[in-house]
Amino acid sequence: MLLAGSGCMSMSADKKPYVEEEEGKYTWRATFVSKEDTASEQLAAARKAHDKGRLKKARHKLMYLYRRWPNSEEAPLAVREYADILFEDKEWKDAYKAYQYLVDNYAGRMEDYDDVLQRQFEISVKIMKRKRLRWILGGYRAPEYAVEYFEGVVKNGPQWSRAPETQFMVGKCNQDAKEYELAITAYAVLGYRYPDSGFAEKGAWEQIVCLKKLRKEYPASPDVLDRLLTATTVFLSTYPQSEHKSDIIQTRNDLYEIKASRVFDDAAFYAKVPKESEAAILYYEKMIEEYPKSQLVPYAEEQIAEIKRLMALPQNTTPSAPHSRPLPFLKDSSDVDG
Repeated sequence: MLLAGSGCMSMSADKKPYVEEEEGKYTWRATFVSKEDTASEQLAAARKAHDKGRLKKARHKLMYLYRRWPNSEEAPLAVREYADILFEDKEWKDAYKAYQYLVDNYAGRMEDYDDVLQRQFEISVKIMKRKRLRWILGGYRAPEYAVEYFEGVVKNGPQWSRAPETQFMVGKCNQDAKEYELAITAYAVLGYRYPDSGFAEKGAWEQIVCLKKLRKEYPASPDVLDRLLTATTVFLSTYPQSEHKSDIIQTRNDLYEIKASRVFDDAAFYAKVPKESEAAILYYEKMIEEYPKSQLVPYAEEQIAEIKRLMALPQNTTPSAPHSRPLPFLKDSSDVDG
């Protein structure tokens, strides 16, 4: 019988105590990898292979280590060194995944967390600038493939010193890929999360650049025009000393005239419709009231004066057409049936 207070607990025969095992499972990939008896010995063997320049062998030993002994002290070191070797070999995507595995599984036990984020950032830039199908006219870039990589870096380190720049790169990749709506969203997130960052102003400016691109694609869209006007308003109020100030003001002046011309065109339409003169006057007056600095104001005032002059004329009915004189009917031989 167990004594109370002895530090032991009675346990039924059909229950087993919970034990956290240090060892993982073997895989078929590890069949041809030389195996040591402990994680520390395996790490030493991997480092020895690395020092001799046998990188592939070192990678296999490191992979075997963190899969065989995932809870050991050496496991996070093995994953980091495995990822670093892939980085040295310029196997960018595999290296990124290895660093991500390190973050996902050993975030609380790894060293140099910021350095891992830096490596992932560098890999993302490599993927963004990489040219594909070089043998076809020198290849082409596909920056959109780097978006998920930059987004992963921001997710891993939202408070990292380079997180604002990384979020900016998310927008830049989408912008270079002509995915302007996605770029605008990414830049908006940048301004919301990191308003005090130097990249916040850059992102706000690039939003305006993207909206201008959309204006060219959809010139008749009032929604895009209003969004561009709102974006420029917010930019000037937030960054009044920006180097882009003059460009922003010019853009706003152009938008001002465009919106004024739309009201002017509505007025001109009603001016051509019979019995809609009053509606035309209302639209002209609306344009003058809402856009008093528009270049169209003098023309609108002239049209109002002309319409009122025509309305003051006597309202006669349409003049009747002159009666034609009847032709005399003369009967001759050609009118008689032969």
